[in-house]
Amino acid sequence: MLQVKDVVKRFRSGGEDVNAVDGVTFEVPAATFASIVGSSGSGKSTLLSLMGALDAPTSGSIHLAGTEITALRPREQVAYRRARIGFVFQQYNLVPNLTAVENVMLPLEFAGVKAGERRGRATELLKMVGLSGQKLDRLPGKLSGGEQQRVSIARSLANEPELILADEPTGNLDSRNGKRIVTLLRDLVVARGTTVVVVTHDRGVAAKADMTFSMRDGKIVHTRMKGS
Repeated sequence: MLQVKDVVKRFRSGGEDVNAVDGVTFEVPAATFASIVGSSGSGKSTLLSLMGALDAPTSGSIHLAGTEITALRPREQVAYRRARIGFVFQQYNLVPNLTAVENVMLPLEFAGVKAGERRGRATELLKMVGLSGQKLDRLPGKLSGGEQQRVSIARSLANEPELILADEPTGNLDSRNGKRIVTLLRDLVVARGTTVVVVTHDRGVAAKADMTFSMRDGKIVHTRMKGS
């Protein structure tokens, strides 16, 4: 269960206080595919950073599976992110001079997984997202955008996180590859029981979610459950 309670993120801009996130409260049950939608500047990406412990709220609390991540010390947050949260970004964020399989092996190395096990686990994850054969040993620049995003998703799964946070994961993809990525994220919820939260401006992506939170001016203005 992901629980966000009374979260505020305030910063100064032009001599004024700006509430990028303004008193947001919601819950996402475990093994759920949720989306957060809104126009640019609505606060959705800032909220995602707070849920991933990449930034700290001005006030409020965020809990994941009973742990208050907003109460952790910075070093504890780093360890927590590494072990329990996976990230998928619009820009893929792959290391350009590492092959696909090496990119997926990287978080396993940081986690202390033995060298002999890393390639096998990375290969299995890439196979799960539909990449195999010679593509495993290609650099990101030799893969299509859709393939790079699949590598990014495989990497996000390396340490078996409870939560995957995806920021505009289809933003750089054509509609065909975008649909494939959304289907892949949905399949993770079913096959692995992973909780997935996607920030998107694409209503088509949001339509596939079990629950959707609409943001405007830093607030949740509407919540939709699938089928309602």
